[in-house]
Amino acid sequence: MDARPARSRGVLRGFANSADLGGLPAPRGSEVPTGRVIRANTPARLSEEDLAAAHAVRFAVVLDLRSSEELVACPHPLANSPAYRWLPLIDPAAEAGEDFSRYRTLGEIYSSSLQRNAAHIAAIFGAVASAPPGPVLISCRAGRDRTGMIAALLLDLAGVDRQAIAADHALPPAGTCGTNAADPASGDDILEMLDHVSAAYGSTAQYLRWLGLDGGTVDSLSRRLAA
Repeated sequence: MDARPARSRGVLRGFANSADLGGLPAPRGSEVPTGRVIRANTPARLSEEDLAAAHAVRFAVVLDLRSSEELVACPHPLANSPAYRWLPLIDPAAEAGEDFSRYRTLGEIYSSSLQRNAAHIAAIFGAVASAPPGPVLISCRAGRDRTGMIAALLLDLAGVDRQAIAADHALPPAGTCGTNAADPASGDDILEMLDHVSAAYGSTAQYLRWLGLDGGTVDSLSRRLAA
């Protein structure tokens, strides 16, 4: 299967690390439909034109995965939208008790986060599943780690080839070069997380059920990216 991403970053004006999850190869020769889920960073500021363009998308829900400290330092551009919801991925109490020096790779941190931040992650997926029809925006500070984890799990649930998921995750933000971008994302880290999901839970669907999501909720998540 062709693992090359179907598009680049910057699909949402002013959000340099934004990408539509659509266009990636899905089972039976199909592609993930566009306009269902968009992942993005959180820009410090937007021009009036870029803000108007973001509002014009008419997102069904805007999920902000950042911490309370990040919200204070940089309010989300769409925070005044009725679709906006703050659902931090990281549980501060759980993170405070973690010894991160024991992890060798970012992929190991992603993998451990799946359990450490389970309640918060369950709330995020619940919000995606219950969102009304229309595009869903998922964002964090850089649009890479927290947002990348959720995006990868959604794509894996949809049956997208994991090499395609990894290649997509590694795309640089708009306006940068992949080899010169500061602190570039690695597809290997996302692959390590997805391999951990298979080893520890059996599949992404089973991980979501381990989170406490019922079958109907998992089915709703599958349909969100279904061709």
